[in-house]
Amino acid sequence: MRTIVHVDMDAFYASCEIRENPALKGKPVIIGGDPEKKRGVATTCSYEAREYGIHSAMPISQAHTLCPHGVYVRPNFSLYKEISDNIMDILKEFCDVFQRASIDEAYLDATQRVLEYENPLCFGKAIKNAVVTQEGISCSVGIAPTKSVAKIASDYRKPGGITVVSPEELLPFLRPLPVEKISGVGKKTKEILNNYGITKIEHLEKADPEELIDILGKTGEWLWLIAHGKDERPVGYSGSLKSMGKEHTFLKDTKNVQDIHKSIEWIAERLTQKLDRRAMEFKTVSIKVRLKGFETYTRSKTVPYYTRSKSTIMSVAKQLFEEFRGRYVRLIGVRLSNLRKGRSQQVDLQQWL
Repeated sequence: MRTIVHVDMDAFYASCEIRENPALKGKPVIIGGDPEKKRGVATTCSYEAREYGIHSAMPISQAHTLCPHGVYVRPNFSLYKEISDNIMDILKEFCDVFQRASIDEAYLDATQRVLEYENPLCFGKAIKNAVVTQEGISCSVGIAPTKSVAKIASDYRKPGGITVVSPEELLPFLRPLPVEKISGVGKKTKEILNNYGITKIEHLEKADPEELIDILGKTGEWLWLIAHGKDERPVGYSGSLKSMGKEHTFLKDTKNVQDIHKSIEWIAERLTQKLDRRAMEFKTVSIKVRLKGFETYTRSKTVPYYTRSKSTIMSVAKQLFEEFRGRYVRLIGVRLSNLRKGRSQQVDLQQWL
C-alpha cells in the first residue's frame, strides 16, 4: 500500500509577507490590488482577513469595504518564488518521488521513507517542523494511500494541521464529507450533483456508476472511483495540459485600442514562449474582456490547423476584441486550448484569410 503525502502551505503569499515583516502577524493582511485606486483584486489573504469574508479574486474595493483597517500589500512574486523553491527543496528530502503541484503545494510518494519513522503522524510532524524551522512558513499535511485523499486530508485541519488517513479509515473518512471536497468538483459540478440528491461523498459511493456517467460523462466515473478510494495516479503524473493563458489588468480603465493591442502582443509573446518550452501547439484562441463595472465576457475562435505561431495568437485575439472596441476595458486575457504535443510546420493565419 502506498503512502502519499500532500503538503499545502497556509495562506502562502500572506505568510511570506508576515515572515518578512513580523509586525503583520495577527493582522488581516490582504495581498492584491491598490484599494485607494480601487483597482485589481485580492490575490489571497491571511486567515485573519478571511474572518471578514474576504477571499481570493474578490474586487479589492469590496475587500476594503469589508475590512478598511486591513493591511493591503502589493504582491511580491519574486519573493514568493524564492521561498517556494526553498520549501520544495526541503520536501524533496522526505520522499522517494516528488511532484510540485503549484507554487504552494506538492505531492510526495513516501512509501519507503515513512518506514524510517515511528508512524505516519511522526513523519508528518517532521515535514511540518522542517518547513517551519527552515523557512518560517506554516503548512498543512495530508497523508493517505492515494493522491486524491491526501489532498482532501491536507485541507481537513487547516491551518497547520496534520491528518493521517489509513487504508482502513479511508472510506469512513470520505463518506461524511461534502462532494466539493474532492479536488476538481467546482461550483457547476456541485450544483449538478446536488440536484440529483448527491451532496456527500457517501452518496457518490452508493450511486450507480452508469447513472453518474450519464450525468457527468467520464467525470462521473472518476468521481465514483474516488468515492471508493480508488486512485492509482502516481506521484509525478499530473495529466495532460488542457489550456494555458495569461491576463493583464490595466492601471486605469482604457478604451485606447493601441494600448489594448500592445497588451495582447505582450501576452502572445509569453504564451508562445510557454508553448515552445512545452513543445505544444494549439488550435483555439479565446479572449477574456473585463469592462468597467466588472462585466466580463469571453470569446473564442478555432483555426483550421495546429500551430505555435505568435502572429496567429495576436491576429485572432485582436479580431475577437473588435466587438468591444470603444468600450472601457479593465482587463484583457488570452487563453489557448485544444492543445497537443508536437512541433508542426508553422502556418501563418493570413494564409487562411
